[in-house]
Amino acid sequence: MEEIGKLTEEYKQVLAKVQDRRRHWHEHSKPFLKQYLSEVSEKHQLNWKAGANESMQGLEAVYLVFDHEPSGIVEQSPFSVVQKMKVGGFLSFSQTRNGQVVVWISFPFIDGMAEEKPKVETIETIEPEEITAENITRFISKFLDELIQWENDSRDEIGFRSHR
Repeated sequence: MEEIGKLTEEYKQVLAKVQDRRRHWHEHSKPFLKQYLSEVSEKHQLNWKAGANESMQGLEAVYLVFDHEPSGIVEQSPFSVVQKMKVGGFLSFSQTRNGQVVVWISFPFIDGMAEEKPKVETIETIEPEEITAENITRFISKFLDELIQWENDSRDEIGFRSHR
């Protein structure tokens, strides 16, 4: 019976921690991320913008996303000419079910060219309190490094679909 008492107290502490994380995210982390990412996108002129997905309360995300743009690849047939679009990648700070924040990247892809879904990579899972200017800058740097590598990697697009 003593073991159950210890475990119930531990569980109560875990539930309280989840609520603390959610409160910190809502009051501090999310507004700070929105502001910081907006400032970055305005200061450093690329085809990107900051945004938020708030459609699911408790599982919200704040992100930095590249706009879609022509890829330079054009599919031609006797009846049409189709400009293939590069769907921009993004860096996301996504709240998890327990209130922690997963920082992850979705890589760009050329729409209609590859069979697979876009590559996704988790960078780190952090506490909402760890969302600081220094850490955000570190994550944006990692994101940009990965996109530079993606743009330079000539072997990434193997497996094109055949359009007949």
